Amino acid sequence: MSDSQDQNARPAGALRRRGVVLGLTGAAAIMGLVLVLTWYWTSGLFLDQTHGRALAKLDLYASNLAGALGKYQSVPKLMALRGDVVELFRSSEDAAAQARANRLTETVNRLTGAEDTYFMDAGGTTFAASNWNSERPFVGHNFTYRPYFHQAMQGELGRYFALGTTSGKRGYYFASPVAGGDEVLGVVVVKISLSDIEAAWTADEEEVIVTDPHGVIFISSRPEWRFRSLAALDAAALQAIAENRRYEAVDLRPLAIEERTLGGEGPRLIAIGGDAAVPGVPEHLMVSKAMPEAGWTVHVLASTHLARSQSLTAVVVAALVCLLTLVLAALIQQRRSRLVERIEYQRRASSELEQRVEERTADLTAANLRLEREITERQAAEADLRQAQDDLVQAGKLAALGQMSAALSHEFNQPLSAIRTYADNARLLIERERHGEASSNLRRIRDLTVRMADISKHLMTFARKPQSELRPLVLAEILDETLDFLRIRLERADAEVSLQQNDRSLRVRAGRVRLQHVVLNLVANALDAMEGQERPKIEITLSEESDRVVIAVRDHGPGIDSAQIDRIFDPFFTTKDVGKGLGLGLSISYNIVKDFEGSIRAENHPEGGAVFFVILPLLPVRDAVLKSA
Repeated sequence: MSDSQDQNARPAGALRRRGVVLGLTGAAAIMGLVLVLTWYWTSGLFLDQTHGRALAKLDLYASNLAGALGKYQSVPKLMALRGDVVELFRSSEDAAAQARANRLTETVNRLTGAEDTYFMDAGGTTFAASNWNSERPFVGHNFTYRPYFHQAMQGELGRYFALGTTSGKRGYYFASPVAGGDEVLGVVVVKISLSDIEAAWTADEEEVIVTDPHGVIFISSRPEWRFRSLAALDAAALQAIAENRRYEAVDLRPLAIEERTLGGEGPRLIAIGGDAAVPGVPEHLMVSKAMPEAGWTVHVLASTHLARSQSLTAVVVAALVCLLTLVLAALIQQRRSRLVERIEYQRRASSELEQRVEERTADLTAANLRLEREITERQAAEADLRQAQDDLVQAGKLAALGQMSAALSHEFNQPLSAIRTYADNARLLIERERHGEASSNLRRIRDLTVRMADISKHLMTFARKPQSELRPLVLAEILDETLDFLRIRLERADAEVSLQQNDRSLRVRAGRVRLQHVVLNLVANALDAMEGQERPKIEITLSEESDRVVIAVRDHGPGIDSAQIDRIFDPFFTTKDVGKGLGLGLSISYNIVKDFEGSIRAENHPEGGAVFFVILPLLPVRDAVLKSA
């Protein structure tokens, strides 16, 4: 490299390095901005979802609490309306009346499931209570310091919740006045336990608390938060609590709450620290709902752990996407640099390929021309082969006709002699006017001519040149016609033919003459195999197997040598003596059946003799009717 090229390469390399540094810095800045925006957006989204779930739980808890209180608020009213209760209040200083009142409050308390039920006279002294027989009964205690007593004495339904000064148990109080005319005789009080309601609030994802008007937690799903305030109580609140003795002998300490409001009207986030902190839950989302009638506020504190985890997961996914994008961008840039090299390489390769394609095309063109010539020659050879096969079939039939010529001469001579005799007799009978007997002779002459016509028809049909067109054929008719044609030879050989065909409607698609030739060849071979036997026997069976038709022709001859059975259908292969056959019959039959999309095979029968099976596709009756039409 020259000095000038070296000097030019250095600034270019420096510029490339500077561009890489600037690109990485810009990518890092964009990635940081994307992650920050992802965190804020997903935090708001998932916190809103947590807020919605918390509001739904809040409505559920508030409804549950209101329903539990509403179940008992009518109990003191109903008791105050009873006449026997009014009489007990009138006789509140009588010992017997006090005993009855104790038993009545005990029964009502047991039936309603309330915590305590007791009667207070107009001075606020309890003269009967459901716990009269306990260690610390309410009987004799004065509760005028409770606001519910004063509300009831003024004719209203008294409502209050507090920590019991006698029992030391939390409860909600309902009080109803007992009127005797225009005078208020006293108050019926029913106290409800809140422990059962609190015990049912066991949720995994949120905490539930209920606070009084001063913010003191009265009911809580966490016992350590009970009687703690949401904020420090001022002097006025402490004085009001002391006057009503609501939380007597209880240290009302505030919770260490750090508020983390997101701003605006968004969800209220708090963190509870100190000895009341929830392990593993650093932050809660708090929603509140007031219950004015009870004087409470219900709060649900939902953990934000799931929302923060989802936001963190979203940030991680965003980071992975950014990294993947950077990797893809680097790969694209790298591939672009390689693409230029590949384009040049492909241009040169394309030029070479075009040259090779032209050379190969010329070779393929020459090969195609040779192949077309070979195909033409093969088609001509196949046509010649088929023509030769048809000619051989025809020659075989004519040879069969020649073999049967002597028998046919005998077959025709007998009817002709009988016709001549019956004709002479008929002429004499007519001359003698014996017309009835003459008519009988004429009928016999007619029957003999019909028989000769049938023989001639079979001969002409069999001798006709076969056509290549295939048609639906009834196999039973083919077998009958072929056996009828061979009847003379079978009678001369004194052969017994057993034809078994359970279904005479079986059809195949074939050529009539060529199929007759196959059956004729198999029956003739069977007769040749049993030559010399006194009573040759041939069994022909027509059966249906699935979608195939099977024609089985069995003889009772010596069978086929196992060494020759595989060559039985080869051209010019024969087991007959010289001059009795060319060995083409079975070969021609094999090709004919193959043209019909069938098959033919031979095997030795276990009981002796050979069996030839012709298997052809079965043609359904409906298809056969359509094709024949």
